Amino acid sequence: MIDPLILILAALIIAVAGVLISVGTILLPIGGAPAAMATATGLATGTEMMLAGSGITGLLMAAALYNQPGWIIILNAGISSAIMMSVVMLIANVLIVLGKGIPPALAMRDKDPITKEDVKQYVTPGTVGHGVPTACFLDGMVGAFIAGVGGSITFLTVFKLATFKMVLGKEQINILEIFSPLVGIAPHQVIIPIALAVLVSLGLFFINANITAYMIKGVIEGWWDPKFKDLPKAAITCFIVTLVFGVLVSLIAL
Repeated sequence: MIDPLILILAALIIAVAGVLISVGTILLPIGGAPAAMATATGLATGTEMMLAGSGITGLLMAAALYNQPGWIIILNAGISSAIMMSVVMLIANVLIVLGKGIPPALAMRDKDPITKEDVKQYVTPGTVGHGVPTACFLDGMVGAFIAGVGGSITFLTVFKLATFKMVLGKEQINILEIFSPLVGIAPHQVIIPIALAVLVSLGLFFINANITAYMIKGVIEGWWDPKFKDLPKAAITCFIVTLVFGVLVSLIAL
């Protein structure tokens, strides 16, 4: 018999994770197709692809640390996502600076919000910036970390619920046990729970990335971008949608 309270609490945890993924998404320097031609700041890819790349990295770390305490899994997943995004942004800048001979520059701010450098002078006429300037770089690192944390919370919730039910056969579950380390369980026993948790978490990444992408509309420069003001709307929408998703997932896991 499924405890309705556990079901609701698990769904709420997953819904909060969805909001974190949405917040992390809007912080990423997304340049889309214009960035590929160096006519916009950010990375030359779409919202979903960028978020999935950093999200998968975090989920791989979470799966590798499945038997550790929850805070270790969450923290390391966030850091892994941030490192992955940092490498991608660094390579993008190498291609822009050394390959095309163009300095990274913002179009919406005269000065970089972090370094206070006058970057507007480097903007090529007819473009809205190019590359990944310092402020965008730090913005992307923070965004990837937050999204990685959201994905790992989802992974942790689904994985622990599935493990308690499928492997340990527990009928009564304390929601706080989700964040406790697993003891005395062999790796081969948790293959199915890990696979289920990873698939669900990836699905959550794409759901929230798509919702947020409608607000971003292809390109966003950073927290100073006017589109960033729409974050509360995206966060509320993601919370509601993810809450329904969380209920369905919790029913499957339990």
